[in-house]
Amino acid sequence: MTSPPPLSVAALERAIAQAAEVAGHLWERGWAESNAGNFSIDVTGDLPAWMPATEAFPAGTAPQPYPELAGRALWVSATGSRMRELARAPQEHCGLIRIASDGATWGVAWGPPSFRPTSELPTHLAVHAALRRAGRPDRAVLHSHPTELIAITHLPALTQERLNRLLWSMTPETVVLAPEGVALLPYLSPGSAEMGAATAKAVSRHHLVLWEKHGATVVGDDVVSAFDLLDAINKSAALHLACRAAGFQPRGLSEQQIAALLKQATGDRR
Repeated sequence: MTSPPPLSVAALERAIAQAAEVAGHLWERGWAESNAGNFSIDVTGDLPAWMPATEAFPAGTAPQPYPELAGRALWVSATGSRMRELARAPQEHCGLIRIASDGATWGVAWGPPSFRPTSELPTHLAVHAALRRAGRPDRAVLHSHPTELIAITHLPALTQERLNRLLWSMTPETVVLAPEGVALLPYLSPGSAEMGAATAKAVSRHHLVLWEKHGATVVGDDVVSAFDLLDAINKSAALHLACRAAGFQPRGLSEQQIAALLKQATGDRR
């Protein structure tokens, strides 16, 4: 098979470069072991003029129709891709899919001959649709396995309320960056339609969704801002675990200090 034509639109090239940068960060932090981790970026409006219609390509099917995504284009990591390889050669380990006018089928509009999108695509489609319905500016969806946040989900009797109190108490930045807190979902089968639906519901109120004993999905204006939020919140989890490993229970910020920070932060991020 012949190679696809080059992608030459500046905005799309920036999105690809950012994805490669974040892939490198995920690998360096140990948050994307083996072929773990995936992302999708809505690049609708950033496409080359030569890009054909969706219907010209073999299509896959979404778990359900998403009319909000009709005609949208997503830059998506490939199934089985390793972030350490994607960081070096993003156009060899990603591809572009377009959702057809029915909102239910998608086609590969650009990519290497062997490209197939991530197995977590059902979740990505559900989340992008939810973001569109809510009129949110977030265009990037990032999933990875942040070590300390996953470890925190193994704490006994962990609730979403307890999780957020723990994370907020460790650093003021966590409160300011995530005043809405983190959504905590019970363990669900990876890549399932149920996981996609639950995550999409959670992002209606949160930017970061923590999957119990699995990983995290975070949304942002772009993939770099999504990674930054994940990095900051995982720092709080790491600090908590470091204190406990040193043999003491961290005092953390007081309820009054957290309340003051929440008051200050409300409305600042969005």
